[in-house]
Amino acid sequence: MASTQIRGAALVGQRILDDVLISIDTAAGRITSVTPVRGHSASAARARRIDGLLSAGFVDLHLHGAGGHDVLGTGGSEALLIASRGGRAIDRDVVAALRAVATTLNAHGYAAFLPTAVSLPIPSLRLWLRAVATARAEQSADRAAGRAKREAIILGAHSEGPALAHARKGAHDPTTLLTPGEVAAELEKNQQDWAALRVMTLAPELRGGDVLIDALIRRKVVASIGHTGATFEQAIAAWDRGAASTTHLCNGMEPFHHRTPGVVGAALTHSKARVELIGDGVHVDVRSAAVLAAQLGTRMMLISDALPPAGLGDRDFRLGSLPVRVRDGRATLVDGTLAGSVTLLDTSVATMVAAGLPFEAMLVAATKSPADLLRTPELGRIAVGAAARLITVDPHSGAFIGRVQL
Repeated sequence: MASTQIRGAALVGQRILDDVLISIDTAAGRITSVTPVRGHSASAARARRIDGLLSAGFVDLHLHGAGGHDVLGTGGSEALLIASRGGRAIDRDVVAALRAVATTLNAHGYAAFLPTAVSLPIPSLRLWLRAVATARAEQSADRAAGRAKREAIILGAHSEGPALAHARKGAHDPTTLLTPGEVAAELEKNQQDWAALRVMTLAPELRGGDVLIDALIRRKVVASIGHTGATFEQAIAAWDRGAASTTHLCNGMEPFHHRTPGVVGAALTHSKARVELIGDGVHVDVRSAAVLAAQLGTRMMLISDALPPAGLGDRDFRLGSLPVRVRDGRATLVDGTLAGSVTLLDTSVATMVAAGLPFEAMLVAATKSPADLLRTPELGRIAVGAAARLITVDPHSGAFIGRVQL
């Protein structure tokens, strides 16, 4: 077994340990032991010391693109629509775009991500999900053959819609929206087309909300409440039924009010409700993020909700069929509606830490908590059996330093 040993300060579980010895099976890319240096001085003396704080790589549940690449492919939703009508083959274009995004994210400390589609017509959504499955399978084949590229792992797909509330659609194209009952009926057709689906965002108060939640649970897909007008009671009922997450809490829903607490209040109350939070400091004020984090604990999961121009500065582009402007770190539609983020998780963690949120908690929110939602224990943690996709961050600011090369 080819192995290597590294040592340094590390986030293990939810605690930072000052000096840890980590043994890695480099051929398998797996951690084989994690022990405090004390009592292992001989091995530690031979180990490679890593500066900065060691952490598992980031896991992003909600990302539309990065580095100029759209997870929907070069032509976005319009090209998918044409292809779904038999206009032209598009799967290779989408696969190439997904892997380009994966390459970009690898350079930002990501271990894995869920490419996320805006609401699409069902034929387009099926076509895109098949392309995600292809990209994921090709990545796996490359790793098995020892020709893995420097890419974040594609874990499957997050479909943000199309069962969303019109009044809370945000940047989603209203012509694509369906009721949850209609989407549930589509899930029964060509079931293999849905194999890549890991998370679906829906508005549970709409007709057929319960039916769609049940259908997703049967397929072991996470039902996430979002872009919704649900009341406190409706949200509680959805989580009681088996919905497991909340799409970008505070955005795409009624704000918390002392007489109508809504989804935000319900999420704080329900012990099984996990919560996405956009960590750019724009979608949720950092002071509000601090209040939420204190109440949610490990149920909070930082997401980027990143758009294709994330990391590229000010520019204009299209999100699906809608024009979007990026100015001073804000991405908006022409009417000023926030359209998503242009900040990736490496920056989000540092933003939250700079605002005074707990260092360890923010790293857990960007690594272990999202991995736990997807039941992927090999990611998001430094532990025996976990993937050795390690990064280093500044131990004071949380700023991403770089990947650990084995």
